[in-house]
Amino acid sequence: MSFTMALLPRFADGRAFPERIVGDDWPEKIAQAVPGSLVRTFERHEDALDFIVDADAAYGTVTPQLLARARKLRWIAAPGAGLGPDWYYKELIESPVVVTNTRGIFNEHLAAHAMAFILAFARRFGHYLPLQAQHLWQPGESMIGLDRKTVLIVGVGGAGAEISRLCAAFGMRVLGVDTRVTDAPAGMEAVATPCRLDALLGSADFVVLTVPETPETIAMFGARRFGLMKRGCFFVNVGRGSSVVTDALVAALASGQVAGAGLDVVSPEPLPADHPLWSMPEVFLTPHIAVYGAPNQERREALLLENCRRFAAGAPLLNVVDKRLWY
Repeated sequence: MSFTMALLPRFADGRAFPERIVGDDWPEKIAQAVPGSLVRTFERHEDALDFIVDADAAYGTVTPQLLARARKLRWIAAPGAGLGPDWYYKELIESPVVVTNTRGIFNEHLAAHAMAFILAFARRFGHYLPLQAQHLWQPGESMIGLDRKTVLIVGVGGAGAEISRLCAAFGMRVLGVDTRVTDAPAGMEAVATPCRLDALLGSADFVVLTVPETPETIAMFGARRFGLMKRGCFFVNVGRGSSVVTDALVAALASGQVAGAGLDVVSPEPLPADHPLWSMPEVFLTPHIAVYGAPNQERREALLLENCRRFAAGAPLLNVVDKRLWY
């Protein structure tokens, strides 16, 4: 069965995205995967107002204005893994439209980034890189042996599982916390439910967040949970900035409760130029770029094409989202 599909921009407010989300050749490739399908690409959401009326599917962000006009829409392919409350607005949540996302295509990139932060702490880059900038050959800080350390991974999805494998390869004891995952992935000693998170924090030398933005994860790490951590632990976030109360993290770093933070995501983004995190010792910041890389577009495309085939055949789609939980 063929279908009609709109390829829409990533952001509803017209912002550009550093990586191209929709390939120029996607309409042709979708038509090859499902012969007879009609696919149109739109540079602006307002340009799709007429087309969306009879569209069966859409890729990208379907704004409330577009959803209100859509008479046949049955599937929206979200352009990211975690998109938050602005994307999952009330009308969409309550509609019968099925939403899929791109979770899983970034696993290796997120895991490598998290591991880079862990290794930077273990090899004392926070101490030695400033000395390099000053041209000082000054041995001092000793290294941290990872084979004697415990890492707690909060969010044991695909990325969390890959982080577990990498940490175990360095001899670390790996624990996990997840809402859905019950079987520990490779390298992980055990995975617990979120009700055990507070009890586990005190045993971890490294805490790594990979959780998506959901109603349950917003502000999940604030002053109370930083206070439950082992003093002198290290904190890594490659999930979503909204999961952390930034002022509480700054306070924990300033007091020494948290010895260092590796952050690919923060709240707010972009981080203001005068924010204290920029100049705090043992803080590594990257501007939400952990998943950038050549394989992402190919994986995104392969997932979309497979779901187009499934949609046309009436088969179950991959990566179906619980719209009320946003992931």
